[in-house]
Amino acid sequence: MEQRDRELVDDVRADTTETWKEPASAEPEGLDDQEPASVVGHYFRDAHRFSLLGREAERDLGQSLEQTLRGLLAEIAEPELEALTIREVLARVEAHSGSLSEQARQHLADLRKWRRELIQSNLRLAVYIARGQQGRGLPLPDLIQEANLGLIKAVERFDPTRGFKFSTYAYWWISEEVKRAIKRGRRVVRTPDHVVDEIRRLQAVEARLQRETGSQPDRYELAEAAGTTPERVDELLGFARPEVSTATPISSEGDLELGDTLADESGNKGESPLEERDQARLLKDLFHLLREREADILGRRFGINRDEPETLQVISEELGISRERVRQIEKGALSKLREHAALFADVAGN
Repeated sequence: MEQRDRELVDDVRADTTETWKEPASAEPEGLDDQEPASVVGHYFRDAHRFSLLGREAERDLGQSLEQTLRGLLAEIAEPELEALTIREVLARVEAHSGSLSEQARQHLADLRKWRRELIQSNLRLAVYIARGQQGRGLPLPDLIQEANLGLIKAVERFDPTRGFKFSTYAYWWISEEVKRAIKRGRRVVRTPDHVVDEIRRLQAVEARLQRETGSQPDRYELAEAAGTTPERVDELLGFARPEVSTATPISSEGDLELGDTLADESGNKGESPLEERDQARLLKDLFHLLREREADILGRRFGINRDEPETLQVISEELGISRERVRQIEKGALSKLREHAALFADVAGN
């Protein structure tokens, strides 16, 4: 899906450039004098031609999106989905692609229009988040590209029926995509995210053992502490070395071992993986109004910090409470956040 996503970003940027003419005196907010006259500079100008949608406009767009999604499902005679998202509905449409009615095709055109509008109106948010992660191992153009991919993931997974503010939802997805890119470093071949997560867990175990024993653990000690095999440890360390070497200073021969790299990264305090610390900070910023269980359930339902949203049944079974209780907690948490909808109104200078 990555190639399709990147093409969609390019299409959105092309439309933006063709549709809008920037006044000669205009200088996008946040673009300083040191910003080179490059693709990045042009991108800032493109992104700043759109503002985040206001509360009413965002609500209206959400309603239009919901009506279009429902209309499309009705036209192809598909039942209502538990998660009414662009991603899920388009998956159903693909099965009927050869026999779509004229009305269904119109709904499909409208759906693409709403998707494009959501992306365009949140480009500034993507830029804002990307700039906030500068200096952590990736150049700004790469950060912006990953932020765009996170934005598209948010658009395709957003369920307008849940009453959640899209810009808040998108903030999570964009931040997650950018931080994952930083973890991967400047890789030519992209390591799957679940492997990156496994590497980070192994790094945390290794750092802990180093502190406890004062020496570098061998592959057998690592395997036992991490609950895996020595062969898997070797495999993960092989993945990790090129990733870390691109994100931290090492010798030109590339002969530093993972433990040496970890020592550089842990100068602030031992274990504390940056990813977990950043996620905790973001969670606190966004969900500080919620109790722990409310934040957990809301995150599960919307797929925040997860590959996919979880159903009521899955959450019910994992937490040992009824589906109805999960629904009640979700509803109450959403109500709290809606009451404080201005929390992220200034995220991108809106």
